[in-house]
Amino acid sequence: MCSDQVLVVAIAICFCYGWVIFWTCTCDETPKSAVTAPLKAAAPTEAAGPKPSTYLLATVLTSPGDSTLRTVIRDTWMRLSAKGKDTVTVIFPMGTAGLGEEERDRLTKEQSEHGDLALIDNLYEHYSNLTRKTLATMVYAHNHYDFRFLLKVDSDSFVRLGALLKSLRDVAHPRLYWGFLDGRAKPIRKGKWKESDWILCDRYLPYQLGGGYVLAADLVEYLARSARLLKLYKNEDVAVGTWLAGLDVKYVHDPRFDTEFRSRGCSDQYLITHKKTPAEMLQLYNNVKSTQRLCEKEFRVRASYVYDWSGPPSECCHRANSSNIP
Repeated sequence: MCSDQVLVVAIAICFCYGWVIFWTCTCDETPKSAVTAPLKAAAPTEAAGPKPSTYLLATVLTSPGDSTLRTVIRDTWMRLSAKGKDTVTVIFPMGTAGLGEEERDRLTKEQSEHGDLALIDNLYEHYSNLTRKTLATMVYAHNHYDFRFLLKVDSDSFVRLGALLKSLRDVAHPRLYWGFLDGRAKPIRKGKWKESDWILCDRYLPYQLGGGYVLAADLVEYLARSARLLKLYKNEDVAVGTWLAGLDVKYVHDPRFDTEFRSRGCSDQYLITHKKTPAEMLQLYNNVKSTQRLCEKEFRVRASYVYDWSGPPSECCHRANSSNIP
């Protein structure tokens, strides 16, 4: 065979291989499957050793770029308990899928300094992924820690950690679901939080408001092991309440959880208060440290309620402006 024929054959072979590679590979940096694929609850290998043990695992949902906010949390409410990590451990779960090298380097440095980041490799950070992130946090917690209870709290919530731990001892139950319960909310039908796939009822099923709530370890294990089967509703707190609705759950409604979509004000009885800026967190921390009281002055901008279990959920939650309910 002459050299010209050999060259033609070689070019043809290269072309065929190139065509195969083109049709079987993709360069998409954020494939749709990464957002929609079901979560897996694979347990860590035995070689990883025993899991760290703690009574309360507090999970604070932040984004990779929120290092300044995490510093504020570490310097404020995380210091409100003198108990060791065998009693309370605080971690910051976040997705790292799709992050650039510079951002990964910053997280590596932060992790080396504090050791409290829970980096979830197969999770993309986006506001539309909040329910997936919450569920991924449950999976991560179950796989990496041995705990009695889990606190899920938003990054803009202030937690009176010592008071919360003390109160938790009083309500502890192997299937505890503790927070500010709502049973009469109507599904959101417009805006970025609309529930297009909600078909179960004309109301949401009872759920603890998302600014902060506590789950017993058995319930977290159930969610982690069932993760790939659970429907991901748009609102994470609604989703958790829906996932637990058919179980033998111990619901505890506690008005000391100021965890609605906007704060009800300030009460010295609050265990968690939501929608706080970093400056407000620092002020609340200084109040507690200097006076043992949360508020400079108590005030109310929105009434609270005690959950009424005597009627249907749609009639559960009547706000009383004249009451002393926190």
